Formats: sequence, C-alpha cells, structure tokens
Amino acid sequence: MENTELATVCRVEQFTDELKNEIRGRLAAICHGKDKVDEGSIIASYRETLKVFLRIYAGKSEDIRKGMIGELLAHILLIKGFPDYRSANPYFNMEESSVKKGFDIIVFDESCGELKIAEVKSGSGGNVGADSANKTLLNTAKNDLKDRLNDSRVHIWMNAINGAKLALSGGKIKDEINRILEGCYMEATNNSPDSTSKNVILVSVLYRGCDDPISIDAAHEKAEKIIAEGLFQDMTVFSIQKETWENIVAFLNQEAA
Repeated sequence: MENTELATVCRVEQFTDELKNEIRGRLAAICHGKDKVDEGSIIASYRETLKVFLRIYAGKSEDIRKGMIGELLAHILLIKGFPDYRSANPYFNMEESSVKKGFDIIVFDESCGELKIAEVKSGSGGNVGADSANKTLLNTAKNDLKDRLNDSRVHIWMNAINGAKLALSGGKIKDEINRILEGCYMEATNNSPDSTSKNVILVSVLYRGCDDPISIDAAHEKAEKIIAEGLFQDMTVFSIQKETWENIVAFLNQEAA
C-alpha cells in the first residue's frame, strides 16, 4: 500500500491467508452492521451471510458481480488501511435480499470527527494502460457521486440514517453521525443538496495484473485535478488493483460448502 496526502494505491498481488482471514472475520459485520453481529443474530452469522451474499451474486450480471466483489474489497481494505475509520452503513439492503441502495460506503473518521462518503467503481479498463484505466474509473465515481449528492431525493439519506442505526452501537460517535446525516436529509427536503459541503472518497477497483501497476504519482495527480474542480468539500482517492475477482468468489463458495 502506497500513500500520499491525497491518494492511496493498494495492490493485491496475492490472495493471501491474511486477506482470507479479514474476509472471514469481517464479512458479516460489513454486510449486516457490527451492531447486528454483536447481538448474536443467527441471520448475521458468517455462514448465513455467505449464503445470502452468494445467492445475490449468482443472480447478477457480470458487471454487477465485479462491482459486488470490488465493493467488498473496498470495505475491507479501506478500514484496514485507515484504522481511524468506522463503517457507518451495512452492505446489505435492509428491506430486501439485495445489496443496499444509496451510498456505497459511509465512514466516520474518528481522527477528525468527519463523515466521509465513498463511491466505488470496478472494472478491467479494456486495452489501455493501468493508469488510464484507473483515471476512467475515478472519473465515473466522481460524476456519479456528484450527481447523487446534488439530488433532492430524500430516500438516499433516509437509507443512510437507517443503515447507521444498524452499523453502529450507541454512543457519541453514533449520535454525531446521525446529526450529520439528518442535516444532509434536511438539505434534500429543502431542495438545497450541496456536494461542495461533503467529504468524499473516490474508490477504484482495477482488475488488472500488477505487472502493469497503478502509479501512486498518477493517482495523486488525478486527485489534485478533481480537487481543483471544486465539486466536494474534501476529497481523497483510494485505488485497489487486483488481477481478478473470481478467486475471491471461489474462496467464498469453498467457505460456504
């Protein structure tokens, strides 16, 4: 993992036992929320979570499957890379057996008391080089998140508020997150949503062999250019590179068996 003040590049060159153990230890909390797991719910057990995740995965198109695995990797590696981040939304949708609607990842940064909204985009990038492919993914994440943060539809923020109730135990952090999210909800109800008041993380997951690596300098330069557009209050880039998503799915199927 390489870092600058604006960008992080995480290259997964091998599907290690350490990463497998991270998935085992955190899949249920990522999908249902830590509070639900701490309650000891059978529904939020590792095995039941695997079954639901794989059932959802099996019914999706290849592009959505890539996105599901990319978002799972982002959940794991973002928190691992930044221990001060607390996940504030579950992966699963609460109303139906599907992945959630709304924002991909919401984290609370305990080091500065800020809420950060992450948009994850995954893909192989075609025949261009890794840096070009990565910039395309980041552009897509930027544009999609800008549109969503400037949208007056209140259900996006209601989903975020309800998700935070599941993802976090009670306490000052949960209260602060609810306060921030309720403020965003009120902006939407008043038809005054504003992306420039939000802190965001643009996450790219490039399925590409690390013999053509994403450059940390190129990721930093891209972050600088996006910041210069003035679309968000604060913005960082988190880029993941992994050759394929299939071996993660094979691992999950093996675990479920």
